[in-house]
Amino acid sequence: MPKITTEEKELFYKLYEQGYRGRTIATRIGINNSYARRIIHSFDNGDFSWLKQSFRHYENAKTELEQVKIVQLLLDAEKSYPEMVKATGLPKDVLIRWVRNYTKYGVCTRRRGRPQKEGCDDNGSGESQRTRKETERKAGRAYCLQSLLPNLCGKRDRSSKKKILRAVSQCRRFGIPLKTSLSILKLSPSTYHFWKKHENEVPVKDRMLAEAIRYTQEKNHWAYGAKRMAKHLVLEGVYDELNHKRVARVMDYFDLHAKVRRRRYPKNYYLTLKENADSLPRNDLCRNFLSDRPMKKLVTDITYLPTKEGWLYLAAVMDLWNKEIVSYRTSRFIGLHLVKNVVKELTDQGLILNQTMIHSDMGWTYTNRVYVEFLKNLGVHQSMSRKGNCWDNACIENFFGLFKSETIKQMPKRALLTVDGMEKLVDDYIYWFNNQRIQKKLGYLSPVNYRNLAT
Repeated sequence: MPKITTEEKELFYKLYEQGYRGRTIATRIGINNSYARRIIHSFDNGDFSWLKQSFRHYENAKTELEQVKIVQLLLDAEKSYPEMVKATGLPKDVLIRWVRNYTKYGVCTRRRGRPQKEGCDDNGSGESQRTRKETERKAGRAYCLQSLLPNLCGKRDRSSKKKILRAVSQCRRFGIPLKTSLSILKLSPSTYHFWKKHENEVPVKDRMLAEAIRYTQEKNHWAYGAKRMAKHLVLEGVYDELNHKRVARVMDYFDLHAKVRRRRYPKNYYLTLKENADSLPRNDLCRNFLSDRPMKKLVTDITYLPTKEGWLYLAAVMDLWNKEIVSYRTSRFIGLHLVKNVVKELTDQGLILNQTMIHSDMGWTYTNRVYVEFLKNLGVHQSMSRKGNCWDNACIENFFGLFKSETIKQMPKRALLTVDGMEKLVDDYIYWFNNQRIQKKLGYLSPVNYRNLAT
């Protein structure tokens, strides 16, 4: 442990007062993490003697007899813990540990380390340990010479190279000479050393694939996983055929995975919440997210987008037939005008909604009487998710999550766009989502291409 200067001790105490804990302080000061936690623990118990002198070993500060007297005073309730801390200068946690050890084991300070097994004494423990290690060494040598190396003999494919190198390293740890291992493997020394020298090199064709994956990810908001990436590269004509397992291996080695969002709440968290009220529209969609024709089932929701001028609200409507965003609106203020305009845009396009179901959550805008009457006048059947069940409206929730993880969360931290910049980002992303982003459930087609082929 390096010697800690007075300035470093002052910095340690300053960071402690600011609320920092063990690992952060240890990194800033340059000391061991366990040592930093030990000092912080003494600070928490009111002992700041480390700032003026070296850290005290409290087990050695008092003799065993003195420790027993202190413990007996505490057990007999003649003195309380605060009084004993003030009288002896020992931290409270040390006194509690002495009392616990004395009550359970009869000694205040226990000898650290794993207890010896029965039948072992100090004189023969070293010899027994050496005998045990020698026995393990002989068993390891026998396993390598009789089982490990003969099973790898004669194999010369790409996957066996790493196994052979790993096996030779294991044999050398057991004291088997390299010449002996290579003779059993029937492998020339030059071949072995060539493999060892180029063990961590990546083939040129994998580097070329990595560059193609990187270019595709940067162009598509880092949205493609291994299977979708393999299909995309084949559709673009980069490769005639490509296995997604190879793509996954290259993406893992070069850290080119899609930047997905993580689960916020545990699984089945929302299933424990209550159902919605009887007076509200029922959940007629029932998580049946498949549709046999366009504009039969629509899902809608509102999400919040951060900007420099405050929140920007995005309302969108998705057609479950081809997962296309058929209508969307943005606004600086959330209200009935936002949810009504996003539906009105569909009627302005000449679409007939008298046989359409629109599903939403139980937000106040969707349960408002004005909005409910507005849908009834259009002949739209309204469906609502149950209370606290985001999975009932999973498709549009998933779209909002993809939008944020593939655009906003890839920006530098604390970098916010203006309202105009965010609106342009929404327009560009939804156009890309509808026209270019391929989906597995659509046969690796974009929603617009799927609609054009179907019609």
